[in-house]
Amino acid sequence: MFDVVVVGAGSAGCVLAHRLSADPKRKVALLEAGGAQHRSFKVRAPGAWPDLWRTKLDWGLSTVPQQHANNRRIYQPRGKLLGGSSCLNALIYIRGHRDNYDEWRDLGNAGWGWSDVLPYFKKSEDNTRGASEYHGTGGPLSVGDHPSPAPVCRAFAEALAKQCNTRVTDDFNGAEQEGAGIFQHTVKSGARCSTAVGFLDSVRDRANLTVITGAHALGLVLDGDRATGVRCRIGGSEQVIEGREIVLAAGAIGSPQLLLLSGIGPADELRVTGIEPRHDLRGVGKHLEDHLMALVYFEANANATRKLTAANMGWAALTYALGGKGILAEAPTHAGAFVKSRPEEPRPDIQFHMSPWGWLMPNSDEPRPRMWGRYAGFAPGLIYPKSQGEIRLASADPTAAPLIDPRYFSNPADLEHLVNGIKLTREMTARSPLREMLGAEIFPGPSVSTDEQIREHVRATCQTIFHPTGTCKMGNDKSAVVDSELRVHGIRGLRVADASIMPRIVGGNTNAPVIMIAEKAADLIQSSSV
Repeated sequence: MFDVVVVGAGSAGCVLAHRLSADPKRKVALLEAGGAQHRSFKVRAPGAWPDLWRTKLDWGLSTVPQQHANNRRIYQPRGKLLGGSSCLNALIYIRGHRDNYDEWRDLGNAGWGWSDVLPYFKKSEDNTRGASEYHGTGGPLSVGDHPSPAPVCRAFAEALAKQCNTRVTDDFNGAEQEGAGIFQHTVKSGARCSTAVGFLDSVRDRANLTVITGAHALGLVLDGDRATGVRCRIGGSEQVIEGREIVLAAGAIGSPQLLLLSGIGPADELRVTGIEPRHDLRGVGKHLEDHLMALVYFEANANATRKLTAANMGWAALTYALGGKGILAEAPTHAGAFVKSRPEEPRPDIQFHMSPWGWLMPNSDEPRPRMWGRYAGFAPGLIYPKSQGEIRLASADPTAAPLIDPRYFSNPADLEHLVNGIKLTREMTARSPLREMLGAEIFPGPSVSTDEQIREHVRATCQTIFHPTGTCKMGNDKSAVVDSELRVHGIRGLRVADASIMPRIVGGNTNAPVIMIAEKAADLIQSSSV
């Protein structure tokens, strides 16, 4: 019998294992369906991240056909190894806008305002810039500046700042998010700092921490209204891992799936899939929100960025293998921005990702060949979607992939937002000093010019930014799944601590906020057991 069983050793689970096992009297089990490949070459190398997709380290999920996006099945990579999606992401460290957390608090979640969560962000962080009002040092998560941003990235920041009448910034996580500049990344000495590296490896030898890999969770064991264990398939046999408290940290797709498989969710929907309802909780799997981005590519000049060829990528792999240096030691998305689509917006509502390389075209729905050449890619993003979707079960089979339906563009305003983002990109790229570094626009290209042509381009080519959230949302309304202490409504001994609890999606990349959620969850668990 464990005191706490954590299901999922991803961005949140590794944090929970680190913090909860700090008390030697607390026995902690950490369950992970994948293995311990977080220090393998391609995971360790920041520049190799797209090569991890559709491998054994990825759940390899896709959405159901998206009605308003040409019926595409849009790819949803999710990490299946220690460190989870923190091993597959683009390593960008962004917290979101401070107002996001005040909104969480104002929705009835006491203790989740900006002033409440900032100490947890700082607690995790070991920022190379040193400690300050907004940053921490000495934490397990390494955060640092990009070592050599391409010239075209700095030109992008200057041009977009001029276009949007905002500032060039060196810190999106400081007093003000708005601006354009170079991202900070979770990289240390040229290697990815996943949560498995940062939080878990240093505590694996604690006698009170048991890490079980290859443990595919099948469902929860319930005794009346109390969760008492987790059914897992480990090495071909089914086992029950018992715990006084169970914490789901399987992500915005995995956590609601496990609740539904356990009979916790909308009763009528559960019966349709052949599962006997144990607790009618209508919000499980609902309220799915995600970020989308559009794509615009230009040829780049020799003074803008390096040229990618098969030969120099081979050399880059050798350079990294021998010394941990070169372009594979760098996070691929150097720069970005948070800007307002209209001056009257209360906070930035467009996030740009900018890369001095070619990305996958036209989208990542299927495997695509690498783009050789010299390019600059600009991706305006939708960070406050009005469309919401859901996670449902395909069947009662716990090994079957769930049905992921974000319902992208079900609210037409989201499509118009990305159309306007492409227009803004074109206006920005016509400004100095950026225009002097760019050649022809190759994607979508000059033939896509009218609003309707741009709409069709977005429907056919948009991509998720891989930020599903909200499917076990926090709150006290009828669609809420957990309360402000992350306890599942109506089930004792069960919490959720991952991106699924966000009552509203944050305006930015979600890895840092998930780590913060886990940091706060650990304190909530510890305080409740005192």
